[in-house]
Amino acid sequence: MNKIVLITPILQHYRLSFYEKLSRSFNESQFAVFHGIKKIEDGRPGYIGATEFVNKGFEEFKIRIYPFDIVYNWGMFSELKKLNPDIIIIQGITGNLSYRRIVFWAKKKRKKIIIWTSGWEPGKSKGILLNFKNMLVKSFFKKADSFLTYSEFGTEYVMSKGIEKSIIETCYNGIENDDLIKNSSEIIRKSKEIRIEYNLEGYITFLFVGGLIPEKKVELLISAFIELRKKHDKIKLIIIGDGPLKLMVKETLKDNNDLNIIYLGRIVDGVDPYFAASDCFVLPGVGGLALNQAMFWGKTCIVSKADGTEDDLVIDGITGYRFKENNLASLVSAMDRRINEKKDKVDTMSDSSRQIIHNKSNVNNMVNVFSKAINRLLIKNEKF
Repeated sequence: MNKIVLITPILQHYRLSFYEKLSRSFNESQFAVFHGIKKIEDGRPGYIGATEFVNKGFEEFKIRIYPFDIVYNWGMFSELKKLNPDIIIIQGITGNLSYRRIVFWAKKKRKKIIIWTSGWEPGKSKGILLNFKNMLVKSFFKKADSFLTYSEFGTEYVMSKGIEKSIIETCYNGIENDDLIKNSSEIIRKSKEIRIEYNLEGYITFLFVGGLIPEKKVELLISAFIELRKKHDKIKLIIIGDGPLKLMVKETLKDNNDLNIIYLGRIVDGVDPYFAASDCFVLPGVGGLALNQAMFWGKTCIVSKADGTEDDLVIDGITGYRFKENNLASLVSAMDRRINEKKDKVDTMSDSSRQIIHNKSNVNNMVNVFSKAINRLLIKNEKF
């Protein structure tokens, strides 16, 4: 029996259907997901509960050695050695010492390694530190047999580290469409209730959903909306999320006392009606899958630089609007374009958004690409 382990920083609730479908596609193999367990709440909660697939969590230890986060997951390496998998799928996070130990061991034991990476970098390293980081990334990447990337941007990133294109495949990051299609009537019904509850009819409603952490730049979005309110009455902003900046957000909203800004806290299950009820999703900082979720419901999106997937999703004037990173005036301009856009153009952009998610960026396509990559390596193992 073949053994396959997929390793990820946390057990993300939005990945559950992907892991379930991938494990079912290898039901004659032993499939497990290893993941970290965070000690400190940071706005990105891990899933806690039963799963259809085997999952094992390992407590995360993290220290900051500026500008690097060094992470270790206690017990992950020893548990993986005990399981002795044939295939290891691991995220391309080189600052995790457990990951580095696992990859070094796997290469030594001639296990097959797939690195799954977005290619996104926070950009905190400069000069000598950046060169040092790139050296660590290259040494980590060179041990892999295959790469799966979130986007074309991610593929270019991996190639820039000296990896041959022949072992890289773009696997577009996606959401679970099946459940959304199945439940669409109920979600749309609830979205209509939301529009009534918050008096959204006749308004252009902007939406933000995500962790309230510095990288998400929600304060930039609030500032842009406040600026737009100087000349637009019929606009609203809904903010959904939680995290370290929650108090700052609440204080900012209190100071401005604008009833057109609605903060709803964290909503995980049941968030789709809010996407369906809004008109435009804004991602002011980093992120990714929330764009897919908004586009599934035919919403235009506004984004600058997120995690690299935005270049495949949000095409200026086609499916949404782009603005210059960390630039308030540019974000205001992009939001103003959406406010003034003609309905026919918005409808066309909405259709284009939906098509991208239905045809390319979804879980079923991800499972197909992952399955093919894993099977290729299993065949090589049998020949070996």
